[in-house]
Amino acid sequence: MKVVQTGTAHSISFIPRFYPTLDLVVSLYNEADRSTGTPANTYATSNGYTTVNFTYTFVEKDRFQIKITEGSEVVYRGKILVTDQTPQDYKITNGIYVYE
Repeated sequence: MKVVQTGTAHSISFIPRFYPTLDLVVSLYNEADRSTGTPANTYATSNGYTTVNFTYTFVEKDRFQIKITEGSEVVYRGKILVTDQTPQDYKITNGIYVYE
């Protein structure tokens, strides 16, 4: 699962099933309202990781399924969780429970 912040510019890094050489297609499926989106993207591969950069407007607390393909082959499949929190400090119980 990848955690992204609300806003428009996003970057997701992952270990691909195979290393792509052609254009990638990023397909997003919103699990809440069942809408789909295919944002334009760029990507780079370095040190075994592929990083995809794309522009999409996410809404807080939405969950998405992401599928990245090259032609008919799936390069990566996963889930995205959207939050206003910094992804490194993400807590599902943020603001609900106070820890002392």
